[in-house]
Amino acid sequence: MAKRLFIAADIDEHTRDEIGGISRAVRAAVGTSVKASWVHPDRMRLTLCFFGTADAALEHRITEALVEPVGEHPFDLSFEGLGFFPERGSPRVLWLAVDCGGRELCRIQQMLQHRLELLPEREEFRPHLTLARIKERVPRADVAKIADIAASAGPSRIDRVTLYESRLSPQGPIYVHIAEAPLQP
Repeated sequence: MAKRLFIAADIDEHTRDEIGGISRAVRAAVGTSVKASWVHPDRMRLTLCFFGTADAALEHRITEALVEPVGEHPFDLSFEGLGFFPERGSPRVLWLAVDCGGRELCRIQQMLQHRLELLPEREEFRPHLTLARIKERVPRADVAKIADIAASAGPSRIDRVTLYESRLSPQGPIYVHIAEAPLQP
């Protein structure tokens, strides 16, 4: 049976709580002027590789690739600043920028792609934490003030990566832990 799979780095509970506060502040600032689907802090993950719908063979290949530690030492990750994707036109995703630890996340993502023999992503990997997905087209000027909201959180210790299955439900996605790989000791 096919599953929706992704590999992510998890943040600690304290940092997750700080980010929840940022998310609430941003929601209060925009009010009802922007229709968005907000990510619950319990579901916040730093996605490194998204596989979409994967069959059993790909799941096995990914699980096997996570048997060995990932060749990066544990590191601290922190967040600073807000932004939008895409960079031009109507914003679709509101994100929290990775401040410290971004280079390490990029190296891990590249190592995973190499280990799994994946083609390079079409766009350059940009470490970020999604806060909301904007459901309707809005002029960038209508949400530009959001980027001025003070937003910093962390540090959070990153010492492993995790393979998750994403099960969609009416209450939002449910993430099921499948496998993990520690970072190099």
